[in-house]
Amino acid sequence: MDMIAKFGTDGIRGIYGETLTEETAFALGRALGEKGNLLIGRDNRPSSPSLARAVACGAASAGAEFLSVGLTTTPAIYHVLTRLPYTNAVMVTASHNPPSHNGLKVFTRNGKPNEKERTEIEKTLRDTTRTHFRDIKYAEDPSPLSLYEDRFREFFRDLSGLTVVLDLAGGAGYRFKGLLGTLGAKVIPLNARESGDRINESCGALHPEECLEETIKRGADLGIALDGDGDRIIAATRDGRLLDGDDIVYLLALRMQRKGALKKSKVAMTVMTNGGVVKSLERQEITVRTTPVGDSAVAAAMAEEGLNLGGEQSGHVILSDYLPTGDGLLTGAALLASIRDDGPLALEPPPMRYPQIKCNLPTAAPSLLERPELLREVKEIEQTLTNGRILLRASGTEAMIRILVECPNETQAKAAMRRLVERLER
Repeated sequence: MDMIAKFGTDGIRGIYGETLTEETAFALGRALGEKGNLLIGRDNRPSSPSLARAVACGAASAGAEFLSVGLTTTPAIYHVLTRLPYTNAVMVTASHNPPSHNGLKVFTRNGKPNEKERTEIEKTLRDTTRTHFRDIKYAEDPSPLSLYEDRFREFFRDLSGLTVVLDLAGGAGYRFKGLLGTLGAKVIPLNARESGDRINESCGALHPEECLEETIKRGADLGIALDGDGDRIIAATRDGRLLDGDDIVYLLALRMQRKGALKKSKVAMTVMTNGGVVKSLERQEITVRTTPVGDSAVAAAMAEEGLNLGGEQSGHVILSDYLPTGDGLLTGAALLASIRDDGPLALEPPPMRYPQIKCNLPTAAPSLLERPELLREVKEIEQTLTNGRILLRASGTEAMIRILVECPNETQAKAAMRRLVERLER
């Protein structure tokens, strides 16, 4: 095996042809094929069809059956997995990353693999060689995706009279570009391209400015900006606001609470959630369960406590009454249904927001975060903040340290960030 990337919380990520190759995809397919039959989906990056075929070859070499549905979103492939007799699914995508990157997301029938399962998969990957490789009869069959579309229509039967701007980020959402229209909504598509050679570039959830501008210009009821694989959403309102995952969970929580539909009057949100949003929810007698970063951590907390709403600031929102995983298009439809039933989102007062300063610092040694002397210095810097906090963590998908400084006093937050970056760059 010439190169095997680390199997992190979101599977494998890398630059195609450098740190992620067909060899890696084959090894993963074989590792999962040893556990049972395999479902495969992909986004529309130029490298995705070849990687999906390599996954299938790996599964076949282990004696497993496979079904490749072709272009789809991540939440759709997971839903299909729960409806068909397959053991695992692989989604070939690098989500919100640039076109030159790609990745391999893995799902079990219970969601993303837990830590023990990830460790087992990574070990099998490193022990696998390509000596078993053989070519196979390979074709993509999108027909099982109707299971997702039919379920979607069951949830949101009629969105007639609503206008929505839908930014598909040049990504996998292209497969379902007409789904909201079948429910009666007037859809104004942006960045709906069959080719993913410009996926996520200056569009979608990472760059929602065009979506916001078009929402205002068209007087649309809502703007929906997805990321490359369709599991994130940033929303735009006709009165000129961009709503991240924190905002969306806040708005839906208020409306669900009033209807008695918010289970246990509680939501699950990550440590990245803005402290002002948490305080605003608590003032509405809604409790927040805080989780580690990642939609899988949010989903696990929701399942543990029997909650039906959760999410993270980046735009993963989980409405478990519908699906137990983040789905940008589904969340957008839920917002449209809320506008239909309860009026414009602008009717809800926005939550409090504390200034947050963020920095992604490239590093070859994220383990330095474990050094006691660094942790002491970070604590000292944190003590300069009035009612503030500092969060440092190693990225689960890239070689970098993610830094968050939050404080009601923005001047203090900026000064603390400067000190942190200077210390970490020594």
